[in-house]
Amino acid sequence: MSIQRFEPNGKRLSHVLVHKDIAYVTGQVAADRTQDIAGQTAQVLARIDGLLAKAGTDKSKILVAQVWLKHVVADFAAMNAVWEDWIPEDALPARATVEANLAAENILVEISVQAAIGD
Repeated sequence: MSIQRFEPNGKRLSHVLVHKDIAYVTGQVAADRTQDIAGQTAQVLARIDGLLAKAGTDKSKILVAQVWLKHVVADFAAMNAVWEDWIPEDALPARATVEANLAAENILVEISVQAAIGD
């Protein structure tokens, strides 16, 4: 049984790994944290697109997503607007969204996904 790891980040993690036809993408945050929730969400989803491509899959095969928001009540609708423009309507994953005290004050959203590879 092999595990493929892509984009290691020092000694902590791989940004995406593949095992048994499932791609596991670690929690992703925006690079430009001066953006509002919509801007940060768009950056995170673009990053997830790239990581899924490295693993040989795409957003249409996401099985589950976890979303952490710094301010769930204030930012839920704006984050969802970006999400809904990004995710295919015929490929909606299981998803959970919670409020969290994220790793830095200027991180407004973090998203992690798991996606199938193949059919």
